[in-house]
Parts: sequence; structure tokens; C-alpha cells
Amino acid sequence: MNGHHRVLTLIPAHNEAASLPAVVGELRQRRGDLDVLVVDDGSSDHTTELLRGLGVKWLHWPERRGVGRAVRAGLRYAARQGYDLVVRLDADGQHHVEDIERLLAPLRAGRADVVLGSRFVSRNRARRPSPVQRSLGALLSMITRRPVTDPTSGFWALGPRAVALLAEHHPGGYPEPELHLFLSRNALSVLEVDIQSRERLHGRSSLTPVRLLGAGARVALALIIVPFRGIDGFKQ
Repeated sequence: MNGHHRVLTLIPAHNEAASLPAVVGELRQRRGDLDVLVVDDGSSDHTTELLRGLGVKWLHWPERRGVGRAVRAGLRYAARQGYDLVVRLDADGQHHVEDIERLLAPLRAGRADVVLGSRFVSRNRARRPSPVQRSLGALLSMITRRPVTDPTSGFWALGPRAVALLAEHHPGGYPEPELHLFLSRNALSVLEVDIQSRERLHGRSSLTPVRLLGAGARVALALIIVPFRGIDGFKQ
């Protein structure tokens, strides 16, 4: 990829009114060159009212549909508005804005279709994946034939081929593990880069142990369904 790239920062949000101003503020301060789209996934707090005053692009759903569908809606917006690259990050403040360029650089150089920010790719970090995350990563690594060290990471950068595909076919629900399978089946190249993460600014993660186990069950089901879900024009 050469030349100038239009980049959209996509933030799915559900009840993140306490964290969202700080996340948007950090983006403006450190990456004012990036456009921002927040997809309000049926929040019941003050997220919707807050968005009207943050000066960012935003979409709102009256009912919660899940992070996967929120991301899909954001990618449809990106595709229709002509963005070349999309960075997805969480609304809870766990991701460092300084790491965005680490994800974008391989896309700009044409080294990958998708870049994943991994909290666990470096063995020198004190933080380690949970047993369920480690098991998911091992299973996905075996199926996709590439290292998957952080199967639940929500910090991704997507190039043009990935944006075009996922704008219509991004998995719903808690999609990250299934997304690895889907990208592999459709022959999109995925690269992991090392990132740091911090604790949520406020509240609790919606990815509870029960939901994490549910994500594992979805992967097991996806192993039956996803390998046959190649999309015309993307399969090898």
C-alpha cells in the first residue's frame, strides 16, 4: 500500500459513559489525525447523551445487539465513507493510543491484511493469559496455523480487504475467537504485534468467566461451521 491512507478509529461502546471522555480525549491529544466513530450498543447509562457533546461521529442503537454487530456496523460505515484502514479499540481505556501506529505500520507496508494487538506475545511481560485464554489460543493456533497468543483481544487494525469482507460478514456476539477462524478461512493474512494494556478506567469487563466459556463453546461450534464459510472473491 502506498500513498495517503484514510484511517477511522472505531470504538464499540456499551455503558462506558465514565470512560469514554478520557478515551476520546487521549485520541484527540495524541492522534488528532484520526477520525473517530463510536457505536453506542444500546447503552442504558449516559453514553448517548455524552456522545452528542464529544464532537465525534457516532451511531446509536436503542437495544443492545452485541459488540460483534456494533463493529460490523462501524465497518459498513467505514466502507461506505471510503476509509482505507480501520483501528478498533475498546471504550474502557485499556488500550494505549501510542500503540495504534504499531498496528497500522504493517498495514501501510503491505505486510498483512489484519494486525492484532496482543498483550501476551512477549514472554517478558508479567501479565499472563488465563487458562481459558491459553487453551483458546492453542486451539486457534493449531487450526489457523499461525500463532494466536491473545484470542480475546479487542485491539485490531484492518486493511482494505478485511474492511470490505467484515463490513458484511463480521461475526456477531463476542466475536474475537471466531474472527480468527473466519479470517483464516478467507485467506486474509493476520499479524500479531506486542502491545501493553492497563486496567479499565471504570467498571467491569463484560467478558465474564461465564461469557469467556461461552466464547469457547462458540469456537467449538465455529470449527464445524466457519471452515466452510469462504466468501466468493476472498477464498484462495
